[in-house]
Amino acid sequence: MNTKLTLSMDKSVVERAKQAARARNTSVSAMLAGLVRGLDALDHSHHADFIGPLTQSAAGLVDLDASHSDADLLSEALWERYSETQ
Repeated sequence: MNTKLTLSMDKSVVERAKQAARARNTSVSAMLAGLVRGLDALDHSHHADFIGPLTQSAAGLVDLDASHSDADLLSEALWERYSETQ
């Protein structure tokens, strides 16, 4: 359930927020909520065990062979992408 919040700020900042929200096809409220969530994620990302919600939702989707390093996997992907004749 959403709770109403009243803010006070300079009129020019309010106008800029409205313009930014319109350009992003969202509301000022949704834009501010996203900013707060992003700041919260940044604050928590300093903890070694923190995993962001997007990463958490994708965890376990791919089963990688433990014998390949990240560099090997990247190299293979680039080779597959760019070795084909175009």
